[in-house]
Amino acid sequence: MTIAEQIAQIAATLPEPLAREALDFVRFLQVRERSEWSDWQNAQVSSLAHVWDHAAEEVWNDVPLR
Repeated sequence: MTIAEQIAQIAATLPEPLAREALDFVRFLQVRERSEWSDWQNAQVSSLAHVWDHAAEEVWNDVPLR
């Protein structure tokens, strides 16, 4: 059984007010995780800007993204 399945199984036994609180906490974790990931991405961009903005790297600007 996955962690998500275990959480769902336990949450299903909670009274409605506690289930709402658990849902709020899970949403908080989602937002926090996205925010931390965004912070890491922004740090990478600023620290590697001098490498990416090099003239020899211009060829990569036209590569199509998936």
